[in-house]
Amino acid sequence: MVTVNGTKEEGKAGLSVADLLAQRAVAVENVVVELNGEIIHRAEFAQTQLKDNDKVELISFVGGGR
Repeated sequence: MVTVNGTKEEGKAGLSVADLLAQRAVAVENVVVELNGEIIHRAEFAQTQLKDNDKVELISFVGGGR
């Protein structure tokens, strides 16, 4: 089980970070991924595999302002 943004989710262990983002339809250009407290660089998304007990935080950028 992997915790994503504070919610425990089954079936995510074994996925790459890129796969997780694709499943959630998250634009790679607009997100920062933190895995177990460390920022993962975009170039490493496809090679970084999620494991049981991992904690993932997806931080999206939202435009706005004046």
